[in-house]
Amino acid sequence: MVRVIAGLLKSRSINYGKRNTIRPTQDRVKAALFSIMGDIADQRVADLFAGTGNLGIEALSRGAASCTFVENDPQNVALIRQNLTNLGLEAQAEIVQKDALKFLEAKPEFNLILADPPYNYPFYSELLTTFQRLTPGTRIVLETDIRYRPPASFRPNDLKIRKSGDTNLIIIRI
Repeated sequence: MVRVIAGLLKSRSINYGKRNTIRPTQDRVKAALFSIMGDIADQRVADLFAGTGNLGIEALSRGAASCTFVENDPQNVALIRQNLTNLGLEAQAEIVQKDALKFLEAKPEFNLILADPPYNYPFYSELLTTFQRLTPGTRIVLETDIRYRPPASFRPNDLKIRKSGDTNLIIIRI
């Protein structure tokens, strides 16, 4: 079961469907991620590779002003829409059905970007390059398999890697 772990919607369920292609962030990893981020009240958040909307919903529960959910798969978009409706979050949310890299090409402005691509994602290099083009000061959390390391050529203003089980949380400030 996936649930909201803190904030206004604490303990509310998030539907994750029965598809094997969705890997919702585990509660312990989600707790670590938001502990690292600290207070996100009133921030504009993007949830890339949104899947169920798990991370963006958690951000909204913790006081984010808005969240844009970016997801390419139409079945996952329907799942996100259902979760937002069930939790009464439609007014604070936007759903964009688009590839995350294409979405980022427009250089959208957010305070915080949560990116949880599939662990076998073949375009990490392109994703990091695109991140570097975003507005200075943007914070990004990239969730990856523990074996992934950003290349030395990726040089944001700040980069930290925190391990949580078999997951890396790569915290980036552009």
